[in-house]
Amino acid sequence: MEKQYLYNKIKGTLVAAGMGDAMGAPSEAWSRDEIIKNYGGPITDFIDPSLNLYVKDNLMGEVTDDTSQMYEMALAVIKSKGNFTVNDAANALIEWSEKYPKYYPRNAGPTTRYLIEDLKSGKDPVELGKTGGTYDRGTSNGAAMRIAPAGLLFPGNLEKTIEVAITMTKPSHGTQHGYSGACAIACGISNALMEDSDLYSIIKACLYGAKRGEEIGREEARIAPGFAVYEKIVKSIEIALTSDQMDEAMERLERSVGNDGSIQSSAACAIGLFLASSGDVLKTIIGGANIGGDTDTIACIAGMLAGAYTGFEEIDSDKYEVFKKANTGFDFDKVSEELTDLAHNNYLNAK
Repeated sequence: MEKQYLYNKIKGTLVAAGMGDAMGAPSEAWSRDEIIKNYGGPITDFIDPSLNLYVKDNLMGEVTDDTSQMYEMALAVIKSKGNFTVNDAANALIEWSEKYPKYYPRNAGPTTRYLIEDLKSGKDPVELGKTGGTYDRGTSNGAAMRIAPAGLLFPGNLEKTIEVAITMTKPSHGTQHGYSGACAIACGISNALMEDSDLYSIIKACLYGAKRGEEIGREEARIAPGFAVYEKIVKSIEIALTSDQMDEAMERLERSVGNDGSIQSSAACAIGLFLASSGDVLKTIIGGANIGGDTDTIACIAGMLAGAYTGFEEIDSDKYEVFKKANTGFDFDKVSEELTDLAHNNYLNAK
């Protein structure tokens, strides 16, 4: 595997995730009908987000907490030289809360909003991640929206990918659902980096990650209530494969899988959109932006998979320039280069 090939895939993963986040931000928390009513039709490009309560002061094409947390996790992985620990993950969340006052606490999710101050006070991150007692804590989709760096570190090595994904997830989403959703997306990304990957192999890797993540979670994490991620993914695959049009797939995904902020629905819905779009980056993130509900996160997660599959060179260059100008605080070139160095060395060492 050539380094330039891997760099293209890694940059594609990070950028497509960010572009999905930015395109989906103006429609967050709205229904599909409300999106069409408010914008005069489906979202097909970056638009003015000022109508949306959650991002009304964002620039057109600007990201939210999703991409900024993913970026901080990537920096933490790089800083650790690949020897990533639970404390590294916890510190990355603290760094995020301090570096992005525009997003924290404004965009903090139902897990993260309870977590930051406890992490700052020095409490055990593993025990904090297993804390329950409130709805959605540990089962929200934050573990999946920032998981991309875990999927990029060990190309094609699903067992090592699962180790990193769980390490990244433990401080916040220490539940069987959190592990399962994070591992599903990370494993899909890891497989997508390989030269012989295809839609089938990526989806199969997602299913393996979901199954193995839940198994490990049931052994060591908090057992939280709710649907299993694996079963939701199976349903999303069925819908993607049996829908004739993208609109039909979106309607059925919303109805039968869900588009809320749970990791079960968000991870599965993202996988369904990716498959229904045949892995095309723009079609995938447009689907996420218009699915309704937690659109920015669903589009972000789906974008990770599509970007890893097609690579950066397949991303629309005009849209990327808008995205880049709206997010000058993120150096995706440098981060992608440094992650590529780590990933390429890991790939060579595994052969």
